Amino acid sequence: MNGVKSLNVEEKVLASNAGHQAESFMALYDLYFNRVYNYVRYRCYDPQVADDITAQSFLKALSRISTYNADKAPFGAWLFAIVRNLVSDYYRHEKKYNLVDIEDAEFIVQPYENRDLEESAEQREEKIKMLQALDKLPSRQRDLIALKFGSEMTNRDIARLTGLTEQNVGVLVHRGIKTLRKHLQEGEKV
Repeated sequence: MNGVKSLNVEEKVLASNAGHQAESFMALYDLYFNRVYNYVRYRCYDPQVADDITAQSFLKALSRISTYNADKAPFGAWLFAIVRNLVSDYYRHEKKYNLVDIEDAEFIVQPYENRDLEESAEQREEKIKMLQALDKLPSRQRDLIALKFGSEMTNRDIARLTGLTEQNVGVLVHRGIKTLRKHLQEGEKV
């Protein structure tokens, strides 16, 4: 628990210095880039859109770093509020959710160097099925699952960010996973 506390203190110091020290903002960028990008990828299947939204997120965070108040929320919660708003804005302007095309889903699959081709093909196929099942979820469930697994946030952090209770987050994530399993099983029957 001490490691988490020291990380939070370090994060507060970095955030308070980020407005006038480029190194502090870069440290926050390094700390959060993968989590932000993974969250956006769960929500937006087009890699170019994910790249753009991730970049916009950090640019917006940098331009508004002076408004960040560590007493109100952890930096991560503040940053993910920005990210979630940008994703919502994207879909509001697009007015549609794109279905995952098998060819488009290939970008998410990384080659598995130490595995044989058959195993790699099976894993690729499973990832495609997962993306298609995620696409069938309601937006709210997809968002919570992206926060939980894409951003590796705890239920408590998600609750702070979304305004839901921690228990409600747990229930909604559980239901989302249950629905995902159902969609995956239906896909196997076809």
